[in-house]
Amino acid sequence: MREMLNTSRLLFWGGVALLFLLLPFVFSGGFSLSMLSQMGIMIIFALSYNMLLGQTGLLSFGHAVYFGLGAFVTAHAINFVEAGAFGLPISFMPLVGGMTGLVFSLSLGFVTTRRPGTPFAMISLGIAEMVAASALMFTTFFGGEGGIVTNRTAGGVHWGVSYGPQIQVYFLIAAWCFVSMVLMFARDIVEERPGSTERGGG
Repeated sequence: MREMLNTSRLLFWGGVALLFLLLPFVFSGGFSLSMLSQMGIMIIFALSYNMLLGQTGLLSFGHAVYFGLGAFVTAHAINFVEAGAFGLPISFMPLVGGMTGLVFSLSLGFVTTRRPGTPFAMISLGIAEMVAASALMFTTFFGGEGGIVTNRTAGGVHWGVSYGPQIQVYFLIAAWCFVSMVLMFARDIVEERPGSTERGGG
């Protein structure tokens, strides 16, 4: 714990948090806020890919499968909220996407990780193509070429937040992005402690 909470690291993460807070006020236009939101999402995606390629050396061509399936299930969950069948606040919807990615990665990963190296890459590519083809076949879940229509304000106002204004969406993404970054960093610190299990070499 002390390794994660020394002064220099607290200053660094405080600076990152401050940057996330100030950016939407410097770049306050609608397009800028949308771009900042997309950047936050891509940071989370890159962090998850780094766990696979950067730390285990496994090159995957199907990593977006879990990202996409999580997004589709989250969209359905938001529609369930709008219909009154699901009570989770919109602020915690990213957890739905994350848990969905975990479930699918456990099931599909059991197949893809049986062989490392090139076979792993090719199997992950095959699974990606299978899911892409399924998107046009199972239109009830994937919505066909038009996708799924959802309403981010479906949950109403919670804690004074409705997610109607784009800046509220940005702060939601920025908060989860910051949490993901900190947890990834903490995980690395735990792995690098003396006496911990060393990472495998490539």
